[in-house]
Amino acid sequence: MSLLDMPKQSPELFAETIKEIAEPLVEHLDSLGFKDEKFYQLMKQGVSISEMLGLSEEELAAVYEMARRNISVGQVEKAKSLFIMLVQIAPMEEQYTYGLAMTYQIQGDVRMAVKLYLHFISMDATNPQGYLRLGECLLAAKEYQEAGDAFEAALRMFDDPVKNYDDKKYAQTMMKSARQKLV
Repeated sequence: MSLLDMPKQSPELFAETIKEIAEPLVEHLDSLGFKDEKFYQLMKQGVSISEMLGLSEEELAAVYEMARRNISVGQVEKAKSLFIMLVQIAPMEEQYTYGLAMTYQIQGDVRMAVKLYLHFISMDATNPQGYLRLGECLLAAKEYQEAGDAFEAALRMFDDPVKNYDDKKYAQTMMKSARQKLV
């Protein structure tokens, strides 16, 4: 079974499960006294926690930069904690998901890294970096065909011969390496 395999569930079963839990969950939250809470009402409207707290882009960027620097000095666990917080308070900012995936990859948890890179790709399908990192994880898991496909997908996105030359060369080398391991 590949790391890319998702559990097979019918859309009907998923919809039925949501229907079963949604109403009791909302009723339970209402019974806890959240019904009149401003944040609860905003959450029901889809407002992110960072927006509710009034955090500026600059403040979020500062935390993001702190997380990146923690990675660069080898403090991956601290970086992971910061990225988890960022993903929780601003879930639609794809770079936070990418950073969190990277911490799992660095720590060797390729299964979780793959899931997060796939989530990142679903938010930003035109960013070749997600495919490169996904390919690395799949290569580490000895899923050579899928790794080669991920590197090939990244390679197709590098259309400028000068810009990202090193990344393009890396994708070519890794794709070739993955394909050679298939034989």
